[in-house]
Amino acid sequence: MLRAILSIVAGVVAAFVIVMLGDMLSHAVAASSAGAPPSDMTDRAAIEAYMAGLPTTVFAVMLAGWTIAAFAAAFVAARFGRKGAWPGWVAAGVFLCATGANLLMIPHPVWMSVAGVVLVVVGGWIGARLGAKAVPAA
Repeated sequence: MLRAILSIVAGVVAAFVIVMLGDMLSHAVAASSAGAPPSDMTDRAAIEAYMAGLPTTVFAVMLAGWTIAAFAAAFVAARFGRKGAWPGWVAAGVFLCATGANLLMIPHPVWMSVAGVVLVVVGGWIGARLGAKAVPAA
């Protein structure tokens, strides 16, 4: 059981590293096209205005990062948990909760919110299935 728990933690950590790298890339794209983000991150109106000015490319990069991160979280957890796909589903579920919190705290376009949830679920499901299949026979 400890192995499964540690594999879930490792999967979630992998996902957050991937998201951080993807966010760095999307922020670089955003800075070159939309300028700097608002200095006061508690000003919801300023954040909404900034987000509305971002090109679709920035959102596509974020969605790709979230999908890859969900896949990685689930794959790592299922592969190293060696308990079937369920550790991968748990890791993907934790990542889905973090994605939902992000979508609630930072205003995103509706299409991105829907696509983000769907792609995280799909990426997590595929990662858990493939991770469980990748476990060598004992």
